[in-house]
Amino acid sequence: MKLQNYKSYQQVHIWTGIISGLLLFICFVAGALTMFKAPLNIWAMHEKNALPAIELNQYDSLIKTVLQTHPDASKEMTVYLPSAQPNHAPVTWTIEDEATHTHTFWHASLDSSGELVSEQTHISAIGDFLDHIHRTAGIPGGDDHDALGIFVMGFVSILYFVAIVSGLVIFLPTWFKDLFSLRKKKNGKRFWVDFHNILGITALPFHIIIAITTVVFAYHDILYGSMQQWVYKDSPMFNRPAPTEMNRGVDNLISIAQLTKEITDIEPEFEIAELRFAGLGTPRARVLVGGELVGEIIRGPDYAFWVTDPYTASSGYTAMLPSISGVPGKVVNSFFTLHFGGFGGSFIHWVYFAMGLSGALLFLTGNVVWVESRRKKQIQNKAPVEQKRSVRIMARLTIGVCAGAVVGIVLSLLAAKMFSIDNPNIRTYQLIAYYIGFFTPVLYSFIVTPIKAAIDSLYLSSLLLLATIGITLYFSSSSLSASIDIGVCLVSATILLALLTTARHLQKRRSAIPIDSVWA
Repeated sequence: MKLQNYKSYQQVHIWTGIISGLLLFICFVAGALTMFKAPLNIWAMHEKNALPAIELNQYDSLIKTVLQTHPDASKEMTVYLPSAQPNHAPVTWTIEDEATHTHTFWHASLDSSGELVSEQTHISAIGDFLDHIHRTAGIPGGDDHDALGIFVMGFVSILYFVAIVSGLVIFLPTWFKDLFSLRKKKNGKRFWVDFHNILGITALPFHIIIAITTVVFAYHDILYGSMQQWVYKDSPMFNRPAPTEMNRGVDNLISIAQLTKEITDIEPEFEIAELRFAGLGTPRARVLVGGELVGEIIRGPDYAFWVTDPYTASSGYTAMLPSISGVPGKVVNSFFTLHFGGFGGSFIHWVYFAMGLSGALLFLTGNVVWVESRRKKQIQNKAPVEQKRSVRIMARLTIGVCAGAVVGIVLSLLAAKMFSIDNPNIRTYQLIAYYIGFFTPVLYSFIVTPIKAAIDSLYLSSLLLLATIGITLYFSSSSLSASIDIGVCLVSATILLALLTTARHLQKRRSAIPIDSVWA
């Protein structure tokens, strides 16, 4: 490759990576944890948050009783069948105050004598909160669907994809020689470049998938609007069956047994896990049926979906079912399943978890390489010892933002676990905990030297992870799942050890840092 071309690609890679790296670090750390969104929601709960489980043959009675006793549940109601992932109650729904737009959460079950048990509850849904951080990088503004952070991350992901392509072009000429090279004995920059290359190349397909799918998710409304205007024009893009004229009372809801028969006639291996009802009692009533389809390209991280009429179980919307979705449906479904890791079961979830953390390290090392490159250039050109302000700011932001993302996430987990019993403000508490945890290391990194900020932040993160293990064990007697508690403790302990090892390594290296280094 010509030197000028190489430098051009290098500059493109550097600046797209620098602009997007810190936000992507936040998204990847949070995204790794959202591979276990449902288990984290259960981990944050206590026995007091849960209602009794019931048998499958009791669900029809429970659904009808809830709708008769609580008519507001007909707007939106979720039903978790016994095969669903662990949940705190068989039926849940949300009521929105039209004046204040605040939400109250309800759940219901049947007691041992078959009587309805329903009550308002306060759940943290910490897994969903982390998913929001993952999708928005914690940028406030807008509602869940039209959040400002989602649009920002769509643009960032375009830069991310450009950085991937340009980085690959840079690496290809020496890929055979440099592949898996980790030259510790050379200068510090060479080590970080090698480490950065290894992280990028080993997970290259994963990063391409995440970049492309994120752009599609962020701007899908714009894409659909453009397709409607230029392709479909006056024809509807999505054909919805016309509602049938019938009595849409509670007693006419189709039974779960009949619903199961209808879906297994279409997808024989489909195992219903959850039902999301909406608009019950109206002509536009629908139910989103979620279920497991092992080994198939499915729409969500865990379930395939089918939308139908809850009164007739008509064919409904089948584009999300693998066997009959057609080529366009399979293409759309593949975007979801590749992004969410919705194939291969729990093994792929763990693989995506590991690649999410390695992706975060990729962006961290990229920033370190940039900082080290700028310092080296100054030495070679006999520039003054004083570092450029841009380099000093980037070094501090790299430490502060990366540490802040970790501290903020762990603090929000602690808040969710500690305050989720009978606390109506639990979601506010975990939001406050996240932002306090995020901005404290950022501010601290501008008060002390970057190396001290890095070491102290690593020890703080380790202490908070130790507290996570402790609080999990403390509440183990009121836990809803011992296996989830064990998983949280093991993952926390593993990350804790990694952070402590890194902190001790930096502590030893601290005295050897050159006096003109931006880190010192």
